[in-house]
Amino acid sequence: MVIAFNRGAIVKILYHHRTQAEDAQGIHIYEMINAFREIGHEVSMVSLVKLNQGRTKKEKGKIWEPIAKFVPNFVYEIMEIGYNFYGYFLLARSIKKDKPDFIYERYSLNTFCGVWVSKKFQIPLVLEVNAPLYYECQKYGKLFFARFAKFSERWICSNSFRTIAVTNVMKRMLVKEGVPESHLIVMHNGINLDEFRTDIDGCKIRSKYNITSDKIVLGFVGWFRPWHGLDKILKIFKEKGLGRGGVHLLLCGDGPAYHDLYEYALQNNLLDYVTFTGGVDRKDVPAYIAAFDIALQPSVTPYASPMKIFEYIAMGKGVIAPKQDNICEILEDGYNAILFDANDENGLEKALITSTETISYAKKMASAASKTIIEKEYLWKSNAKKVVDLIS
Repeated sequence: MVIAFNRGAIVKILYHHRTQAEDAQGIHIYEMINAFREIGHEVSMVSLVKLNQGRTKKEKGKIWEPIAKFVPNFVYEIMEIGYNFYGYFLLARSIKKDKPDFIYERYSLNTFCGVWVSKKFQIPLVLEVNAPLYYECQKYGKLFFARFAKFSERWICSNSFRTIAVTNVMKRMLVKEGVPESHLIVMHNGINLDEFRTDIDGCKIRSKYNITSDKIVLGFVGWFRPWHGLDKILKIFKEKGLGRGGVHLLLCGDGPAYHDLYEYALQNNLLDYVTFTGGVDRKDVPAYIAAFDIALQPSVTPYASPMKIFEYIAMGKGVIAPKQDNICEILEDGYNAILFDANDENGLEKALITSTETISYAKKMASAASKTIIEKEYLWKSNAKKVVDLIS
């Protein structure tokens, strides 16, 4: 199923996903669709959930979120499997109407209707895997039909036209599950340089929160979860007195860990040196990152390709992150990042102190960070071109 395209020809792409389209999921979906269109191709979509243009509200599929949260695991898995019949109908209808050249699908556990349709209509399906979902669900005890889920993941990833893993670590995990190595390619996440630019001024954000220009600002933006490690950052701030040494911590976002983090900072008299902004609109994120001197990614899953990191380095921010294989695929210790040993209980502390000793060190990493995006083509448009090239 290889299609010969004339150079410059418009390609018709059918994008399929079965996700809640929230957080990084929604960003990735929007950016890939936008990138396909910006390089001149047509995209139609089949999905249960659709966000509005601002990616702030669901135009379609709001009903599924409460259902997903409250039904028992075994019921949810039955619903996942049942979706394949509905999904097949939607995909087949769209294929007959739009006549796409290939299907691009964001992988979801137990969703094999895309492969069915691909084989039935002889249309290539490119599968994008952002997380090893069988592994994740099994690890956290969320699988009732575990054997079926494991078989399903291996079969789906093996029977696409090509399967994209977002890191080499994830590729190795899929190979271990039984997916042929030759079937897999690695394509890291990317960034839109029209949104995340080095010329955006962060002075307005600093002024808004009364952060003076002589401060070294460490910053984090995202959804606050317990495993992000922000509690460790606050503890180090308290124990090492970084705030009194001219360092300010800017925490941008909201989430389930917000209350505990804020209470810790309040009870330990850190609020003169630590600012909690609360939730930040997606369109305002670049301005907040621009206010950072150094960006924080204190913890990350061992196989992910974190979009925050690409946003940080696109805006010329050096990054503090754990030294693990998936991060080392993106960042280089001492060049565009300070990578610490997560197994060393003092590793994060050493990284924070090193990064804040002089502003010149932050500026050196900043220069290298912005070059990395271009040198390694961590761009959504580049990814879109590579996908089209896969089947041409």
